[in-house]
Amino acid sequence: MTTAPVGRASVLAAVLTGLFVTVVLAGAYVGTALVVGLVILYLVVAGVGLAKLRGPGSDPGYKDTGGALALVALAVVLATAAGGDAWQNLVLSSGREVNAVVVSEKADRSSRGSTTWSYTLTSADGATVPGGPLAQDSERFKPGDTVTVRIDPAGRVAPKLPGEAASSASLWSVIGLNAAIAALVLCLAHLGNRPRGTTG
Repeated sequence: MTTAPVGRASVLAAVLTGLFVTVVLAGAYVGTALVVGLVILYLVVAGVGLAKLRGPGSDPGYKDTGGALALVALAVVLATAAGGDAWQNLVLSSGREVNAVVVSEKADRSSRGSTTWSYTLTSADGATVPGGPLAQDSERFKPGDTVTVRIDPAGRVAPKLPGEAASSASLWSVIGLNAAIAALVLCLAHLGNRPRGTTG
């Protein structure tokens, strides 16, 4: 077995990682439209790259390639969401904690049946808390409640509860999902280098 497919797979994994970092930065500093475009570009690069990992005379493995691309697509969507959350936590890590008062609450129900509660907050001096409302996946507060939140004074991200802002779960999810994509690409390169008819 030659090492060329593994070398190409390593390059593909590095390119995909770089594209993903670009997706996260675009989501943080530009907007959703660019993120969607970059995710599409990511999947095109992944699809072409996975197809080209097959060496001459190797098992075509269309099902393997298609299945791998589907897994990569799922992983990059999950990693994009986790990357956005990790970036927000990074911003909030340099912010500050304030005591705020809940002014109003709003329940937003999605088409999938889940509900998000949004709480409009004001600081002790009556000023609106920067960054927008506090979002929660359960009804936790009522108007008039006092809550401690971590905020970004520049208002780049919405406030979060201190425990949520300090969580590293999203960062580890991003790292884990990108590592899984790289491992999948390398595995497919190994399988794709098998001669036709070889089962082991």
